[in-house]
Amino acid sequence: MRHLAFSAALAVALSAGAALGFDLSTLPGKPAPVFGDFSAETIKTSGNTDKTAFAIVDVAGQPFTRAVQVTTERTEPSWAAQLVSVNSTVPVLKGDTLFVAFMVRCTAAETESGCGDIQTFLQDSRTYESFTSANAAPGREWKPVYLRFRVPWDTQPGRFQFVIHCGRAKQAVEVADLVAVNLGPGIDAAALPYNRITYEGREPDAAWRKRALTRIESIRKGEVSLRLETPDGKPIPGAKVRARMTRHLYQFGTFLDDGDTLLRESADGLKYRQTVTELFNRATCPLYWADWGWENPERRMVFIAIAQWAKSNGLHTRGHCLVWPSWRWLPKAVEPLKGTPAALKATIDNHLAEVATLMRPIRFDTYDVVNEPRVNHDVQDLLGQQEMANWFKIVRKIDPHPKLCLNEYSIIAGGGNTDAEIETYMKQVRTLIDLGAPVEVLGVQCHIGENLTPPEKIVAILDRLADLRLPIHATEFDIATDDWDAQGDYLRDFLIAFFSHPSTESITQWGFWEKAHWIPRAALFTKDWTPKPAAKAYTGLVNGEWKTDATGETNAQGSFRTRGFYGDYEVTVTLPGGRTVTRMIAHKQNGTTATWQFEP
Repeated sequence: MRHLAFSAALAVALSAGAALGFDLSTLPGKPAPVFGDFSAETIKTSGNTDKTAFAIVDVAGQPFTRAVQVTTERTEPSWAAQLVSVNSTVPVLKGDTLFVAFMVRCTAAETESGCGDIQTFLQDSRTYESFTSANAAPGREWKPVYLRFRVPWDTQPGRFQFVIHCGRAKQAVEVADLVAVNLGPGIDAAALPYNRITYEGREPDAAWRKRALTRIESIRKGEVSLRLETPDGKPIPGAKVRARMTRHLYQFGTFLDDGDTLLRESADGLKYRQTVTELFNRATCPLYWADWGWENPERRMVFIAIAQWAKSNGLHTRGHCLVWPSWRWLPKAVEPLKGTPAALKATIDNHLAEVATLMRPIRFDTYDVVNEPRVNHDVQDLLGQQEMANWFKIVRKIDPHPKLCLNEYSIIAGGGNTDAEIETYMKQVRTLIDLGAPVEVLGVQCHIGENLTPPEKIVAILDRLADLRLPIHATEFDIATDDWDAQGDYLRDFLIAFFSHPSTESITQWGFWEKAHWIPRAALFTKDWTPKPAAKAYTGLVNGEWKTDATGETNAQGSFRTRGFYGDYEVTVTLPGGRTVTRMIAHKQNGTTATWQFEP
């Protein structure tokens, strides 16, 4: 990390916000600078000197005259080329709203779209945990980017940074006219400027969507054929039949919060539980191996209680995650073992055995055995890549029931500019399988920022992953934006694209309620449970268009036929004499045929 060493005469005009589409004095509250002297001289830079260069450049035709330029090759990780503010200079209190805005353009990029690819964060200056983020795909023209964030706890000076990651693509990006202010408490976020976004393929008559809906009709539905007859085999014509789906075969899930809401006897707790069972048939349950997680006896009991609740409510369950192989995420007591590889190996193996044994009665349907190994590989660097295969084998030996998954990020997000990440992921899976690891599920995180991956590209990425001949799960799906309309449209189209691919089995939201979501603005429901357009789009598909409810009468041969989505059905038959009988059937792929006999 280093400072750009330029004279004050070359300082970027970072205070007025003249080009940002608003006057600083018109913002609500009492705008106060967060970072003090927010200028080019105080912006720090970090980058691989062989791949990244930083400079101050002249700008014409704008209210500002200078910009910071980052010229970089693609880096791994993306923060290997970044701009970083000085640390916050003032205390920020719980409930305060921070607002950051800046102008950006991309003068050159080797991306399919020709646009740049940056990620912006407000983050903790010590742990680097992000509080809010936004992705942007700037073009040749200057555009504003906005971040807004309500502070969850009192924060001392020095604990906030603003960063821009630039290493996701080979590109030249220019940044200018930055504003970072604390507006104070009680701010209505809707009164603040936000990023209006869109994506290729959003238009109502998009050709990709028509093709996807045709695939859905073909692969996600089949014929239900019922014959009603008397005990002596005579048909029963004229019987009224209603076939109503009660549960999808495809798995639509959510991550369950850490128990503070789910397990609480409160109005919000009740609403949360009701929403889970109404909208989802799958749940991801936390099992994080960390000092704040599994190592804490109280949190461990909460983790167990969450899994028990999910299973007792008939949800498919996923355990997340068993090993997150970075010193950053593992318990603090693990890193000192790096000098004794045998002890490190034994500690990890013992943890896997402990969790798999203790949680075996839950009968998880899936385990995320390893999380994000492309970037998190401290353990593998010491013990060898083959050690990941051993982790899969340990879990399988103890609990043969769950399907075992390798979970990875940046496969579908980031505008789909992820060729290198996809190649690394597929190589890791093939290597694990060659080493005898029982990898049975491809887990692709789908944390979508404001650089929305076109739905047609989503399908193309799924086609590529399908070469591994394993089922694909969207394990962690959300859309972080303040543009509610775009969020709703994109959620609809993401679901259509993913559901339309024959290799996919499930889509799991990474939360759904603003007060129990790691990125509150990505939630489906606001804190007072108001459904956002994304919630309406989700329910309109999953509990609407894709949930069959068919009625009709048996014909002269006593037959009733309908075409419906695969899943469990409640079938109600009203016989000609008025008697009503209800039965359950499981409508599975390749169609369902049943003959039922009734006394006349």
